[in-house]
Amino acid sequence: MPSDRLAPLIVSALLTAATLGACSTEDPPSPGAPIPAGEHIFVVNAQSSDVRIHDATTLAPVGDPIGVGPVPSDIALSPDGTRAYVLSPTSNDVTVIDTTTCRTVGAPLRVSNYPSDLAVTPDGSRLYVTGGETDDVRAYDIATGDQLGAPLRVGDAPGGLALTPDGKWIYASSVYQDDVRVIDTATWAVVGNPIAVGRAPAAMTVAPDGKRVYVAGQYSGDVTVIDTETRTVIGAPVPVGNFPSAVLASSDGTRVFVAGQNSNDVRVLDTRTLQVVGAPIPTGEAPDGLAESIDGSRLYVTNMYSNDVTVIDTSTLQPVQSDPFASTPRGIAVTET
Repeated sequence: MPSDRLAPLIVSALLTAATLGACSTEDPPSPGAPIPAGEHIFVVNAQSSDVRIHDATTLAPVGDPIGVGPVPSDIALSPDGTRAYVLSPTSNDVTVIDTTTCRTVGAPLRVSNYPSDLAVTPDGSRLYVTGGETDDVRAYDIATGDQLGAPLRVGDAPGGLALTPDGKWIYASSVYQDDVRVIDTATWAVVGNPIAVGRAPAAMTVAPDGKRVYVAGQYSGDVTVIDTETRTVIGAPVPVGNFPSAVLASSDGTRVFVAGQNSNDVRVLDTRTLQVVGAPIPTGEAPDGLAESIDGSRLYVTNMYSNDVTVIDTSTLQPVQSDPFASTPRGIAVTET
C-alpha cells in the first residue's frame, strides 16, 4: 500500500513538503540531567524530531530537547509516568524515554509499518501499536522489545487505538472502512462485528470507567459514542469542529474535549447529555494533540502550524495562555516527577 493513503492517520492535515523537508533525521545524544520535581508537559515536535519538556504551570522550558526518531507523531506514558514512548511513523519505531533522567532507554523498539497510534498496558509490561500500512495491531514486550503473538488484522488503515482502563479490551479504528474493531487482549483475538462510526475515524478516547469509547470522524466532523458493554452505538453522532484530530475524556469523566484541526478550536462534549456545551474554544493553527493536567484544571493543546501550545482553563473553558515554544508540535503528555 502506498504511504500517501495514510495522510488522515499520520499527518492529519498533512505537514507541508517544506516542513517535512526541514525535519531532522539525526538522532542527537540524549541529555542526562534530571529534571526538577514537579508537573511537566512532554511535547513531541515533528519538525525538530525531538521531545521538549516544559513546566506545566509556567510553560518554561526544562532541560534540553531529547532526540527521537524522525518526524515523531505521538507519545504515550507508562502508568507510573516514569517512561514515555514516542512514535515515529516514518522510521517504524518507538523511542523510550526515562522521564526522571530525561535520557532515552536502550535502542528504539522496532514496530509495524507506518505505525499510527500506541497504548501501554496498565501494568506497563506491553505496548500495543497500530500498523497503518500493515492493517493490523501488534503487541510488544516492553522489556525485551519482542513481538508477542501474531499481528491482528483490523480493517483497512487502522488509525486510532484505545485501551480500556482494565487492559482487557482494545478498540482500533479502521479509517477507510469507517468502523471500529474490538480486540480481547486475553485471547488476542478480534471479537464481535465491526462497529460502524463516522467517516475516517482516526482518534479515540475511553471514558475513565471504561464504559464508553468516543470516536472522532475526521471527514464527517463528528463524535460517535460506543457502549463498551453492548458494543453498540449510543444515539446519533455528535457534530463537532472541522476535521477533529484529537479527542480526550476528562479525568472525572464528565466531559470529552475534541480538537478541530481545520476549525482551529476545541469543542466540549457533556458526557451526560451527549451534547456540545459552550462556544468553540479558540486555539492556535491546526490543533493536533490534547493532554490534561494531573488535577484536571488545565487542558493543553498542541498546534502544528502556529508552533505553539494553547492552555485552556477547564473551569471557565477559556484559553489562558499560549506560548510559541514548539516546532510543529503533535503529541503531548503530562506527568509528575
